Amino acid sequence: MADIENLERKLDNLTKLVDINSIINSTLDMGKLLNIIMEIIKEIMETETSTMLLYEEETDDLVFRVALGEAGDKLTERYRVAMGQGIAGWVAQKRKPVIVNDVYKDERFDPEFDKSTGFVTRSILCAPLLYKGRLLGVIQAINPLNKAGFDSADRSLFLVFSDQAALAVQNAIFFSNAIEEERIKSELSSAKSIQESLIPDISEKIGPVKITARSLPAREVGGEFHEIFQLDDRYTGIALGDLHEKGIPGGLRAAIVNGALIAMSSVRGRRPGDMVRILNRAVSRHMKSDRTISLFYGVLDIDEMTFQFVNAGIAYPILVRGGVSRYLRFGQKNLQSSGEDLKKITLRLRNGDLLVILTDGILNVRNKAGRLMGLKKIMGMLENKRGDTDVIVDSLISFAADYSEGLERREDISIIAIKLEQAG
Repeated sequence: MADIENLERKLDNLTKLVDINSIINSTLDMGKLLNIIMEIIKEIMETETSTMLLYEEETDDLVFRVALGEAGDKLTERYRVAMGQGIAGWVAQKRKPVIVNDVYKDERFDPEFDKSTGFVTRSILCAPLLYKGRLLGVIQAINPLNKAGFDSADRSLFLVFSDQAALAVQNAIFFSNAIEEERIKSELSSAKSIQESLIPDISEKIGPVKITARSLPAREVGGEFHEIFQLDDRYTGIALGDLHEKGIPGGLRAAIVNGALIAMSSVRGRRPGDMVRILNRAVSRHMKSDRTISLFYGVLDIDEMTFQFVNAGIAYPILVRGGVSRYLRFGQKNLQSSGEDLKKITLRLRNGDLLVILTDGILNVRNKAGRLMGLKKIMGMLENKRGDTDVIVDSLISFAADYSEGLERREDISIIAIKLEQAG
């Protein structure tokens, strides 16, 4: 009679396992999945309760989370177990299942959970959740209802279920990661759209002078910016900035600094030194950051055909005159280090002059051999390039892309090109 009952139980459990496979794969929501798995453990193992702890790689802990609300779509941490702590920690560390039918006589058992909840644990059947050898967590069946403890048949059934549960958990993790990646992509796309609207590509003709400006972030969003300020019919302000910060924070801060420049340009736009000093004070007061800021700011005088500028930081102005490139090596270390001694440079433009201002990102482009492109290669390329400023900027970007041999850029690139196309 006992043999028949045992056989019927095995058949019943096998049928349940077939049904369970579709049940636990019916959702990719982690909260709902945890509820389903723990309920199924109680049902097929006929226990008082069950637990499932997920492995957290960042802390090397096992974390027990419970679902909140009927939908079970939000999880909150209930408690965590260090690797090797208690029976669950031992199973996770050893990657081995275990039956302990008198837990208070087992030195591995940690009674803290019982003390904090008032629950009395007698027997535990615990198994690791493994996916291709990688630990996902552990599951536990606790206190069988109609017998004194767990046996080898329970262990075999539990291991079959743990394999199914591990696959379901991994699928949910894949899904959760995909959702998070899509969320991040959406945020980056939104931030990029905002940044592009605030810092668009520029191609303008101001009298005989053509100006082109472009900023290319290394990621979806970057911390560099450019701006052209039409101060009046005679004066045009030109700015190139670098916050030395990538990602959404860099992009948004760049937009803020750019907005501050636009606001100040109507008052001090014709005075490069004043613009830089005022911006420095504003940034120091309102943007608490340990990162340095670079700013190149110049004023084009269309009547006198002069360009007056200050360079506070890592910007590289290159003058191409008569087919020869000259690096205008003037400037301070960064915006924060610039004081009252800012060096103001006045450049009188001649027919055919090309002035290109670069941030250091394009200089730091590397090829597969690890060699930097550097300033000299760019200066040589500019000496041999003809065309208007749109062509020059596009050629510089293509030159950098070809030199990198397909490697991903690690820094933002910003370029401003100014060319006097004919005498005024």
